Amino acid sequence: MSVEEAELRCEVCQELTDHELHYTGRLLDSVRCTRCGTHVELSSRALIPAYALDLEQRLVSKPRRMMRRIARDPAGYLRQLPRAVLRQPRKFLREFRGLLRR
Repeated sequence: MSVEEAELRCEVCQELTDHELHYTGRLLDSVRCTRCGTHVELSSRALIPAYALDLEQRLVSKPRRMMRRIARDPAGYLRQLPRAVLRQPRKFLREFRGLLRR
């Protein structure tokens, strides 16, 4: 799960304030107002099908993304490949568990 910040208008306090945007993979999971603490969360029923579609798109685009990285820096790509391959299953499990815990 990753966290980004954005300035948004809060529905509760009606102020333009910083909000924390929580992502699972590339999908917006929840939003929290840093001023009043209002927390809006998407349901896992909505997120799981969306996550499956996003995961499918990520898998389909992976060969193209890999080829771009190889073209940019072949030696660096080959050096980082073993660690990246080992990290992917753990990354997937962490994202999926985050969806199921909701």
